[in-house]
Amino acid sequence: MNTDVLFQPIQIGNVELKNRIAMSPMNMGYTGPDGYASEQTNAWYATRARGGFGLIITECIVANPYPWRGSDSLNPLLCDAQDKYRFVSQVAETVHSYKGAKIFAQISPGWGRQGHPMPGHDEIAAGAPSEIPVEMDFRYATKGWMRQLKRLGIENVVEQMGGLERLQSLSDEEYAEIVPIVKEFLKKNGGDLYHVCYGHTPRELTIREIEQLEDFMVEQICMVYTLGFDGVEIHTPHGYLLHQFLSPRSNHREDLYGGSTENRCRVVTNIIERVRKKVGPDKALGCRISGEEFISDGLHHEEACKVVKLLADAGANFINVSQGSYEAVGKGFAPDGEGEFTRWAPGFKKASGGLPIITPNFMSPELAAEAVASGQTDIVSLGRQSIADPYWPAKVKEGRCGDIVKCARCQQCYMNLFESRWIRCSVNPTAGFEKYYPELWQEDGLMDQKARRFMDKRKDLPQI
Repeated sequence: MNTDVLFQPIQIGNVELKNRIAMSPMNMGYTGPDGYASEQTNAWYATRARGGFGLIITECIVANPYPWRGSDSLNPLLCDAQDKYRFVSQVAETVHSYKGAKIFAQISPGWGRQGHPMPGHDEIAAGAPSEIPVEMDFRYATKGWMRQLKRLGIENVVEQMGGLERLQSLSDEEYAEIVPIVKEFLKKNGGDLYHVCYGHTPRELTIREIEQLEDFMVEQICMVYTLGFDGVEIHTPHGYLLHQFLSPRSNHREDLYGGSTENRCRVVTNIIERVRKKVGPDKALGCRISGEEFISDGLHHEEACKVVKLLADAGANFINVSQGSYEAVGKGFAPDGEGEFTRWAPGFKKASGGLPIITPNFMSPELAAEAVASGQTDIVSLGRQSIADPYWPAKVKEGRCGDIVKCARCQQCYMNLFESRWIRCSVNPTAGFEKYYPELWQEDGLMDQKARRFMDKRKDLPQI
């Protein structure tokens, strides 16, 4: 199939993207101590910008200084105080040095029930809409996850239960009988993974704390525009704090932030409306939202579409598709195949009144091109595939699709993150080591051209 459609420009607000290929937001854990962008942070993004992505969406940048934002075990990039600003701005500057690449900052208030007490603040539980802990449902496990869990011996437990297919088919009653076995096994063998699967009980945020959350999100979103980012994506998907307000599973409040869809969405619409008053109608400002939570009493697609309309009415001018949460992590975050997220995009497109839609989970250029050409989505984004091959867009544009290194869907990258390891890739040995290989990102960068011109001029200076 002809892939030229992927290289047509598209407008989001006042930003024109040179193509329809985005890099998905992913927390790689490469940030330096205390949330400062590191050399590896910049080298990571630079490599993908050089690889031809028209839009880079950052990992979730946490804009919340309060200990109740939850765990920092994922080593996030922070924009919560002035001392972080110059480091965050350098990320945007680095990406902008490559052939018209644009960068959106994904801004988040934290983990909520999917997090834990922050280091040094063990007495302060993570804040959430309601006091409901996370409980991962292993019926949503995938083949990729089983490959990683095998190292912990969990696969053996699954085999004793009849294998993955049998596990996936268990009724609620049947599954309830095996949960104590899984919990006990993880306590003994899973280390930190136990607290990812079965979280601490959060405390319910007060109205004042929610207002503080809104204040700080508005302040920092406006700041990242000043720091040079082309747009902002508000982090509202797959079970994190803002998603928890949206979902009836995790939000049992009875005040103005709970109950109806409009009330559960209020914290996000308040943020969007207040940002619009400060930056005007044209800045690229959107949300990522799960098309389906998959858990029975969670946020389902019909209501998610109602949420998307509320976001658009508040002033969002693009929507990024996601799905699932920690509780449905395998099927949700990281399915075995590709293209699964696309089913939610048409509903979001209609609900938003025709806003640009970004959809992830692609590996094959043909499938990506078909999704755009058929109108299923406006922009495709690559997550795990961009880890496996940062030059995917350039290879597709040059007709070298056979040279693409395909993601193995082995979930090593996810498991490394949950185990507090540096993220590595089973098919790309340079992932996580980009700062040591300047040839990956330096050759075609405008920054490098400026440096060469400077050095050329130095040859004409008098020698001392």
